Amino acid sequence: MSGIIKDNEGRSSGLVKSTTVTAYDDDKVQSNIALLGFKTAVNGSLAKYNLQDQIIDEYEDNSGIDTGNSTNDYLSGGVYYGATTGTPTRTATNAETPIVDGDYTVYKWHSTGSYSANASETDVEWLVVAAGGSGGASNHGGGGGAGGLRTSYGSTSGGGASAESDLSLGSGTTYTITVGAGVTNDSGGVSSITGSDIDNITTVGGGAGGRHGVSLGSVGGSGGGGGYTDGAAGTAEEGYAGGDGGGSARYGGGGGGGASAVGTDGSGSAAGVGGAGLAVSITGSSVTYAGGGGGSMYLSGTPGAGGAGGGGAGSIGEGAAGTANTGGGGGGSERSGTDGSAFANAGGLGGSGIVILRVSTDATISGSDLTLQSTDTTASTANPDYADMVCLIEDAEGTATLNTDIKGYISEDSGVTFTEGTFVDEGSWGTNKKIIAFHDLDISAQSGSSMCYKITTHNQSAGSKETKIHATSIGWKA
Repeated sequence: MSGIIKDNEGRSSGLVKSTTVTAYDDDKVQSNIALLGFKTAVNGSLAKYNLQDQIIDEYEDNSGIDTGNSTNDYLSGGVYYGATTGTPTRTATNAETPIVDGDYTVYKWHSTGSYSANASETDVEWLVVAAGGSGGASNHGGGGGAGGLRTSYGSTSGGGASAESDLSLGSGTTYTITVGAGVTNDSGGVSSITGSDIDNITTVGGGAGGRHGVSLGSVGGSGGGGGYTDGAAGTAEEGYAGGDGGGSARYGGGGGGGASAVGTDGSGSAAGVGGAGLAVSITGSSVTYAGGGGGSMYLSGTPGAGGAGGGGAGSIGEGAAGTANTGGGGGGSERSGTDGSAFANAGGLGGSGIVILRVSTDATISGSDLTLQSTDTTASTANPDYADMVCLIEDAEGTATLNTDIKGYISEDSGVTFTEGTFVDEGSWGTNKKIIAFHDLDISAQSGSSMCYKITTHNQSAGSKETKIHATSIGWKA
């Protein structure tokens, strides 16, 4: 810039003054506008929207993405990352051979083991049944209570409680599966699913039936039936209570509680029947679990039948064990036989528990390289010369090297031609989260007005490098 220099009286001196004006750098302004746009999109739950020669996309949905020209583009919770759909690699130690039931695969454990997969799995349905309690052994022992039953499958859980939530299991996390066992003269062992990123699921073993010297049935998943001399019913935690004992000598023991019904009371002529278990179709067919054990009689009368779902029958003699891997309660036993011979002072053993997981056969497997191309936006003036891009990214696993593990491109001819920009780190917006951008990218060699962008990720691998894209803005000018 130049001008004429004048003296104090306004006379020209004939000299010319020259000045230089520094060009204004608007890069920070462009980035701040993009960040404000992201904030507005989040607050308004907006999908992709347009400003004057600028677009903002917070990925509330995929309406701003050209899915036909994008690959491995997985959108979850407003975040894009590279993933594919397929059958994950799963490890299930000590499990039975999995059952494929259409779109689902079922894993069953009859003993303690573990489970893991190389993909995050949501809506995992489960059933956890503890071991049943043992039947009582006395002149009229009570039936053992069924093991506690909890499930997310179907409309009800044990004890008539509301259904529980499905599990979300993390990629690479190992979950411990514990299966309870029956114990002589005692409540059954607990069963559980535990892991570092879930609320642990534990079920209570069934209560033992009342026996000689211990008339009261035990507290348990389902309560043990009352036994010898006016034995009272056991109390339930994840099932139903056991029945009362029949009273004085030669009366029947109460039936153990089941997952869907109480055990019935004993009387002078008949022992209590075990409470019914709960039918669950998590394996693809209906199976009844956690039936209570039947009570025993002294010398004469009718012993109690075991409840549906693996409950052992009571006996004038030794009670039957609960069925293995159902959590059924053991049947009550008489202490001495009709011929005067003595039986072991133990009732029927409670049936062992079971743990079942029902997962989608195919799942989303992260760790794939992503190509994310936007839909077109028409520029107000054709053939813009320069473009900017601002992205919010997250290093979910590992650290992405800019322009190697993540790259950005701009096109003004609907993706026929792309020009790559050079990303720089412009700061953080949270833990492992960065603002990356490039400005004034020269796109003058292109021709058109159909503006779009493309972002690609590279060297992605589940558990070691996973780069997620939370938001993108591009702008352009002549």
